[in-house]
Amino acid sequence: MTMSETPVAIVTAASKGIGAACARRLAADGFRIAVMSRSDEGQAVADELGGIAVQGDMMKAEDLDRLLAATLETYGRLDAVAVNTGHLPTGPLLELSDEDWRAGLDMVLLSVLRIARKAVPAMRACGARGSIVCTSGAAAREVMDNYPISTVLRSGLTAMVRMAARQWAPDIRVNAVLPGFVNTFDVPAEIIEMIPAGRAASTDEMASIVSFLCSDAASYVTGESICADGGLTRAIR
Repeated sequence: MTMSETPVAIVTAASKGIGAACARRLAADGFRIAVMSRSDEGQAVADELGGIAVQGDMMKAEDLDRLLAATLETYGRLDAVAVNTGHLPTGPLLELSDEDWRAGLDMVLLSVLRIARKAVPAMRACGARGSIVCTSGAAAREVMDNYPISTVLRSGLTAMVRMAARQWAPDIRVNAVLPGFVNTFDVPAEIIEMIPAGRAASTDEMASIVSFLCSDAASYVTGESICADGGLTRAIR
C-alpha cells in the first residue's frame, strides 16, 4: 500500500477522553489522523501521532470547512470520521431550559449532519469505502430520568444513523457506539454497583469499538448502534 492509499481518519473532540483514545487507536491500526478540538490541546495529540490538528467548533460550518480542507490538502483522501461530542446538560425535565435543548440538538444531531455534508462527498471523490462512526450514549437505549436530553436526542441519533446508512449505501457505512459510564470522570460508587460488569468502561475500550467499525473487518456492518455499557441498561435490543 502506497502512502496515498493509506487510509485517513478524522476524529473530532479529540483533545482528551474518548476522542483522544479514538485517535490513538486508529493511528495504531494504520490510519493517518486529522483531529479537531475546541482547545489547542488537540495539537499535542496530533503531534504525538504524526497527524494534523485543526482548532475549531463542530457547531460552525466554517470550522468544518477548514478541517476538511486541511485533511484533503495534507493527505489527499478521507476514509473515516469518528464524530465525538461533549457532555449534555442533565437534570429533571422541568429544570432544563429551551437553550439546553437547543444546544443538545446542535451537538448531538446537527453536528453529525454538518460534518457528513462535507465528509461524504470527500470520501466518494477519492473512491473510499467510507465509514462514519458517532459516539452516542447508552441513554439512547433506555429512559434515564436524570438524562432527558441525552435520552431523547441520542434516541433520535439512533434513528438518524439507521436512515443515513440506508441513504448513503453502498459506499458509505454509518454506525454509532453507545457508551455507558466511562472513566473520564469519577463514577459514583452507587452507579458502579448498578453495572453488572462492576466498573466503568475505559476510553480505550470505547476506542476499540470505534476502530473496528472504521475498519474493513466491519465492512458489512452499517446502521447499527452498538451499546457498550457493561450490562447497565435493561432494554431488549
